Amino acid sequence: MRHASRWLSLAAALAAVACGGGSGGSGGAAPPPPRTFQLRSPDLVVGAGQELASCWYFRTPNADDLVVRSFTSRLPAVAASVAMMLTPDNVQAPGTQSTGCAWAPASGPVPAYVGSSGTASFSFPPDDGSGKAVGLRIPAGQAGYLRVHWVNASDQPITAHVELDAEAWPAGTATMLASPYVSVAASFSIPASGSATAETTCDVPAGARFVALTTRTYKHSVATSIADGSTTLFESADWSAPGFARRDAAPFLAFASGRLTTRCDYLNTTASPVQPGDDPASDELCAAIGWYFPATRARLCYDGTLLP
Repeated sequence: MRHASRWLSLAAALAAVACGGGSGGSGGAAPPPPRTFQLRSPDLVVGAGQELASCWYFRTPNADDLVVRSFTSRLPAVAASVAMMLTPDNVQAPGTQSTGCAWAPASGPVPAYVGSSGTASFSFPPDDGSGKAVGLRIPAGQAGYLRVHWVNASDQPITAHVELDAEAWPAGTATMLASPYVSVAASFSIPASGSATAETTCDVPAGARFVALTTRTYKHSVATSIADGSTTLFESADWSAPGFARRDAAPFLAFASGRLTTRCDYLNTTASPVQPGDDPASDELCAAIGWYFPATRARLCYDGTLLP
């Protein structure tokens, strides 16, 4: 956790709440062009029968700060999932690509967007209950990377890439910023030909309201859940496409207990024990992800400790 302050200094980039009145213009004027950008990873060759993680490093092409209203990802069948990580500075040179990279290190960063195979989208509500549109701030030229989980079950190599579109609220829209909240359980072991459960409970920022909740695991997972005390707010039995618990209007999801419990159940059918780690081919992951507001920063809770 010694690098936590470095990663979570991204909070400074996500902290300001963008507010403003309606856009000007005379009657009959053409509407302003959409405020969008696209990220496209380079082609990657995934070998026959290969499972791996890759990271493509970028700087977003937007010239102005944006408050994003929606993300849309397009993944080929060979890509199980994508996570967009935002970082305070370049992790590697923009435009480069690596393999064997981490989903979410113990000190961050955390994903601002996650999507599953095929075309997936995530949108923020147009009204936070006080008339402000909810969104996630992407500063001009934001550093980050797309982390992709590839699974090629065929007997031939496949060349593929992923795409991610972001669309912002129109300039002048009064907005309320949301940020990601991620809780990771990292102290578990799944015995060979056996089962196990990972569970962790974390504090939630006071007054936080969540627009969506989901989980991320790998192939040994058979069930996941997110709970507020004894009340289950999200559950899934599909590791590759867990879905979301969503609220598109008030009242939004909240944690009356002030604490969020993440649970992941696993079944290991291999002859080797499985540990938490970065290699989806041999390791496992247990993470809860939520998008909350009002947000001053992204938050990461690692094994029950909410990092500052």
